[in-house]
Amino acid sequence: MNTRSLALKVLGPGYGIIVAGSVFENLVLRTDWFMIGSVVGFLWLAAGLVGLVLAVRELKKGEGYMLVESGPFAWSRNPVMASNLFGLMPGLCLILNTNLGILGILVAAFLFFRNVGAEELALEDQFGEVYQAYRERVSRLLPLPSCARD
Repeated sequence: MNTRSLALKVLGPGYGIIVAGSVFENLVLRTDWFMIGSVVGFLWLAAGLVGLVLAVRELKKGEGYMLVESGPFAWSRNPVMASNLFGLMPGLCLILNTNLGILGILVAAFLFFRNVGAEELALEDQFGEVYQAYRERVSRLLPLPSCARD
């Protein structure tokens, strides 16, 4: 499974739920728009976008033939997913004024942890001991000291 198919499988349903939640809450339930939430959401989304751009730029350096361990990949084995789950998606929920959209983030996180193992096995097959050492050194999603590496 390549990174693009994993992202589509994980993020597609999550973003779909966010948009559906926004439509339901704003058009059907007619919830009040919260300006400060939208401003915070825009800033949160911008931070996630910066993380995503940095991760994609670093990923392109590898061009699929080498393991990328620099930039955001030095802190997270999946910085593209981390940028989406902790930056873009929450920011979008705030901008679109949806509480139901939080379910989209939870669904995407569940799908990520359910499917990331296959991608990691493929990377281990491709890069061998280099990937094993990288996996032991860098956390899967969040670069927190208390996070389990696997």
